[in-house]
Amino acid sequence: MKLRPAIAAALFCAFGTNAMAYDLLNDWPTKYKTADGYEFGFKGLYQYQYEDYSGDTQNPSNGQVFLPDMNAWRRKEFNFYGKTPWGLDFNIGYDFTVRGGLPTTGWIDNFIRYSNKEFGDFRLGQFKTPVGWEETISSSATTFLERAMPVQAANMGRRIGFDWTYTGVKDWLFYLAYFKGGDLNGDNDGDGPAARVAWTPFNRQPGAGSREQANVLHLGLAWSQEDRDSTKDGKGVVTNPAARFRARPESGMTGTRLIDTGNLSFPGTIDRLGLEGAYIHGPLLVQGEYLRFSADPKGKPSYEGDGYYIQGSWVLTGESRPYSKGTIGNVRPVNEWGAVEVAVRYSSLDLNDGPVLGGKEDNWTVGANWYLGQHFKVQANYIWANSTKYYGGSIKKNVDVDPRIFEARLQIYF
Repeated sequence: MKLRPAIAAALFCAFGTNAMAYDLLNDWPTKYKTADGYEFGFKGLYQYQYEDYSGDTQNPSNGQVFLPDMNAWRRKEFNFYGKTPWGLDFNIGYDFTVRGGLPTTGWIDNFIRYSNKEFGDFRLGQFKTPVGWEETISSSATTFLERAMPVQAANMGRRIGFDWTYTGVKDWLFYLAYFKGGDLNGDNDGDGPAARVAWTPFNRQPGAGSREQANVLHLGLAWSQEDRDSTKDGKGVVTNPAARFRARPESGMTGTRLIDTGNLSFPGTIDRLGLEGAYIHGPLLVQGEYLRFSADPKGKPSYEGDGYYIQGSWVLTGESRPYSKGTIGNVRPVNEWGAVEVAVRYSSLDLNDGPVLGGKEDNWTVGANWYLGQHFKVQANYIWANSTKYYGGSIKKNVDVDPRIFEARLQIYF
């Protein structure tokens, strides 16, 4: 794996003298605040990733390798933000990642928001949708390199819309949204409402850089509906509305999905539902979700798929994962040499229902994370993927495709 110069230089500096390490690891001048309370700054997330595949890596239909080894930039996200002393803030974000000569994401979080302690937060723009809690957690703070399969299949991604978040009732979070107009990258035309409620019956958080025992329980429910629209490209070609549910094998740079429903044309109203939970106690984090999604394709039987995951992690150096307003963050190391976390996850996704033979997949993942200060993170995962899917053509039978995946990531975030 070749390390690009920026990451290589950053990691070299990270191992410098003690005095240099403190400044580099924990104190970056990325924001400016005026005397009268206005703040402007930059946020960034840069991830370089390596993926190695073994076992079943060939397409059963044609024998060609469809899971090649890769190393490339996973994300190059850059944000400019501003805050006023009277509750207004904004964010402009773009992912500059290019892979295979094509942009992979484009515009990310772009919004304007007004926050009021009495009435809540009101936001207009493009942002993440609520079903699939792990997706709403920052990409810099996920326990594993990639999100669990059910989250990939159920989540709508970022959409243009308006939302309201209220945390004024002790131990509760309420969220309402309406999305319309697709996204800023010209995809996902459609509209619909979304909602989420989360209850935190206890939430004890240690101070930053402390080894005091955190004690947090999070329970939540999320829901959304979506009606897809036909789309027209620049040449006037119309594409009919469709739903599609699929997931990568928890490796993010491959374009291959071992299970996939294909397009469900004229899907009617798409419903999504998620149950979420997490428990943090000292260095322990246990997290899981159950997700269900459905569509009503025109002239065909109704379709429903579902999946779940459960994962646990332990910070060997004793720190706790921070929790705030319904989201989980990265470990803040106490020691200058960082914090170490180990983790395990089981995930299951079933896309078979009636005539739709999207397949079923069950994965085991083990991982380790090294948090070096507030801006550097090194991750490694090993995945046992086990999928079964019906292949037509000359095969006409269920085929097991069971790759083994090693992936590693170097991350800089600020």
